[in-house]
Amino acid sequence: MSPKKIIACLLLTASAALAASVGDTYDQVISEKGNPKSRIDAGSMRVLNYPDMTIKIRDGVVVSIKPVAAPPAPEQPQNAAPDNSTGRAQAPSERIAALKQQRAVAVSRVTNIVNQAVATVPRTDTMRLTNWGPIWFHPGATRPDFANVDIRATQEMPYDKFDYVTSDFTPDVGFPGNQLEFNAMTKYFYTDRTIPKKKLTEDEMLEINRLYRVIGKCDAELSQLGVAPPP
Repeated sequence: MSPKKIIACLLLTASAALAASVGDTYDQVISEKGNPKSRIDAGSMRVLNYPDMTIKIRDGVVVSIKPVAAPPAPEQPQNAAPDNSTGRAQAPSERIAALKQQRAVAVSRVTNIVNQAVATVPRTDTMRLTNWGPIWFHPGATRPDFANVDIRATQEMPYDKFDYVTSDFTPDVGFPGNQLEFNAMTKYFYTDRTIPKKKLTEDEMLEINRLYRVIGKCDAELSQLGVAPPP
């Protein structure tokens, strides 16, 4: 490799290592991370979505950084034999670890689908805007019946009849009502209750149903192995 190519690779590696920190300014984040793939502005709050993290900025200063889980590896077919070159039987501890990992991947994927960014529109005097009040969602959430529930049957669109909706959390912006939903069977995975949730497509709901079956199967097998599933 030529010296020029070596130097270029080193520069790329150094750039990739840059990361934002709590307390950084907005300008520092953009300088280090570049422009985000998407952005939400809500009054003094700004949310920057990068492939590897979500950064929340309040009054121009970073207040929280949430890593984004890496895309899950392709799942093996249900009847695939364990990759075990020694030919020995898989120990219970190994099976438990494998099930927990498979479950964690499914949960991460569900969480990412459910908490997708929602489009916003800056508030204007002529906007037909309905304020949803001090909260979007009541406290608590029902743990889904992962083995059986069909979330298509529990999808609700209470915002559909409004052009735009907002809440006390986001007084300076409106959310298009026809792009939002509520679903009691995905609320368990809501990570930020200060913003409404994106209306999921048929394909997205079918994917969550599939992932729920993976979670339910893992929970059943873990229970058989004497491991209680998460609450």
